[in-house]
Order: sequence, then C-alpha cells, then structure tokens
Amino acid sequence: MNIRILASIMATASFAAFAACGSDTATTVTPVTVKYTASLSAANERPPNSSAATGTATYTLVGNSLSYTVSVNGLSGPAIASHIHVGPASASGPVLVTYVTASLASGTITSGTIDLTQPVANGTTSITGDSLKVLLNNGGVYTNVHTDLFKGGEIRGQIIKQ
Repeated sequence: MNIRILASIMATASFAAFAACGSDTATTVTPVTVKYTASLSAANERPPNSSAATGTATYTLVGNSLSYTVSVNGLSGPAIASHIHVGPASASGPVLVTYVTASLASGTITSGTIDLTQPVANGTTSITGDSLKVLLNNGGVYTNVHTDLFKGGEIRGQIIKQ
C-alpha cells in the first residue's frame, strides 16, 4: 500500500511540475519611451540675432533608437544646415550630429532615426550612443538651424527631457 501512495504522490508531483513548465510564458520587456523637445528661436542663438523665425525639434528615444523631427517657420531663407551641438544654453559648442537638411524656409527640414548602439559620428568627432543619452538627459545639447544670412545659426533651442 505504501508503494501505491508513493507512486501516486510522485505522479501528481510530476504532473504539477510539467504543468508549471508548460504555463511559463516569456516576459517581454517593453523599452521605455523618453521624449525630448527644443523650442527654436533667434533669442536662443549665441549671440542672439534679429530673426523672427521659430521652430521645434522633437526627439523620441525608445531603447537605443532616437527618432527626430526638426520643423521651422519663417527662416530668412532656405535652411542650409541643422545639427545637434554639445553645450549649455549660454554658450556655443561643437557639432555632435549633422542632419541631412531640406532647403526650406518653412516646414519639416529634417527627420530620421539614430541608432545609438553605434557610435554617433559627424565626420570629425564621434561619441557613443550612451554618451549622447547622458547629454540628452542632462540638457547638455541643443539643436540649431543655419541659413545663408545667419551662417552661425538663425534659430536654436536647448533639448529638454519631457
């Protein structure tokens, strides 16, 4: 009789273990989404200028993918360049990311995605994607847009975490 009870207990335990394994589901971790924005104006340029143009740069970080869109209104002429620069709001700094920029005075001048698993390079310098994330999270970068009339930058805005 003891053998039957032991066999029954072992069969029940085996079935329970099998059922538990079968009910295991893989847990998918959804990457956190972080948003950043920059309000672009001539007053934010260093030094400020007289342009009435405005713009917005939006950034969305999902995992290691940083999507961006830069839109402008009323530039003095077509945009000739747009970048992410490193630096505080009070100073100008070197270019970190160079965008392919549409030659427009109003509208979306650039959009795209940066793969932060790869080095972020602009042709002369390079930083890691993790370093760019740190700068974004600490407000250490800004976006600006250049035109022929304002070669140093017509409008600019500090990139701020939302």
